[in-house]
Amino acid sequence: MLKKFINTISSFFNSEPDYTLPHGILYKRILKSSYDKFFYVDLKVPDTIDGRFDIIILHIFVFIKIFENSGESEKIFTQKLFDIFMIEVESSYREMGISDQSFGKKMKIVIESFYGRTKMYDQSFNNEEKFCECLIRNIWSNNNKMSNESKKLYHFVLQKVNKYSDKSLDDILLISSNKF
Repeated sequence: MLKKFINTISSFFNSEPDYTLPHGILYKRILKSSYDKFFYVDLKVPDTIDGRFDIIILHIFVFIKIFENSGESEKIFTQKLFDIFMIEVESSYREMGISDQSFGKKMKIVIESFYGRTKMYDQSFNNEEKFCECLIRNIWSNNNKMSNESKKLYHFVLQKVNKYSDKSLDDILLISSNKF
């Protein structure tokens, strides 16, 4: 079973992403935004692989939230955004020298982490306190001293969702022309 999972994932990710397509363009903007010092200096998000992973997931979550009640093309776009994220994670693991034997386990953890986080963010989105609890648990390893930072990060996400809600994909690409 695990071997089948690994083969499926490996065959899926062996292609190079096309960064000229809308999901590729937006993903590059998300990456650029995820390196903003605001997260690592002002909000004290750990400047680590895990910290960046969580910030990228939050950015992708914004589009999941924006397009949750949209049409098929937006759902396909969101899936492609997730796919390019997974291709990038896989590529990073390969560059770090993760062996084929442990690759499947690592990717399974990434997928579970992504879906677990986005599910919890979605369920608590309209409740600042609960959303902040999720942020503290995921980003700051249950450090309750990060309450103010978690509130700022929640409001960052809320502001982005509000900014891009009710906009077409083309409008979003124009609005976020350099940085998400």
